[in-house]
Parts: sequence; C-alpha cells; structure tokens
Amino acid sequence: MAVDFRTLSILSAALAVALFLLLLFIPGLVFWLFQIPASESAAFISRRAAVLFLGFGILMWLVRNAENSLVRRAICIGWGTTMAALAILGILEFLRGFVGVGIFFAVFIETFLGVSYLRLARKMN
Repeated sequence: MAVDFRTLSILSAALAVALFLLLLFIPGLVFWLFQIPASESAAFISRRAAVLFLGFGILMWLVRNAENSLVRRAICIGWGTTMAALAILGILEFLRGFVGVGIFFAVFIETFLGVSYLRLARKMN
C-alpha cells in the first residue's frame, strides 16, 4: 500500500508525540512490552529518548506540506533509514535474548514506516 508524504508525515508526527508522552510519563509500559528490566538508568535513557521523539514529531508535523524537493527527499531517506535500522536492531536484540516478543509490535511499525519512506524517496529521483 503506497502512502503519500503528507499522510506519512502526519502519522509519524502523531506516533512520535505519543512516544514522547509514553517514554516521559509511563516508561514502565515500554519496559513491560519489551520485557526488559526497569531501572533508574533505563528510566533516564527513556526520558532522554522522549525528548528526541518530541523533536521528531514537531519536525514531521511542520514538513507535512513540503513540496517535492531535495529537502523532502532527504527527510524521507533519513527517517526511512532510521526506522529500518530500528527494525533490524529490534530483531537482533530479540534473537540475542535481550528483549521479549513484544518488540515485534515496534518492529512491525518501524518496518512499515521505513519501507514507506524509502519508497517515497525512490519515487522522487
């Protein structure tokens, strides 16, 4: 299913802001889903990651109406590569036994976003 840039940007912005709120205020839910031990160190990293997701969410919301351009293509390649890398990392961490089966919830979304953004970037050549 092909998704246009505007729709994908809005979806990504909403997801990023949701992750910001989740990681900042309820990190234990992520720890539970991925079956990783909760600790002060994990909560610290969670809060820092939350702020990164807030920035990504704002960025994707503000570029949702961007014209087809080199900048839009760069955003697609950057976001697509990041999502694909997160999906691969999630699978590898599962295979090494560091996370539980809940990681595949994230891997599914990351794969969808990664493939969608990279397809859009390829169409912009």
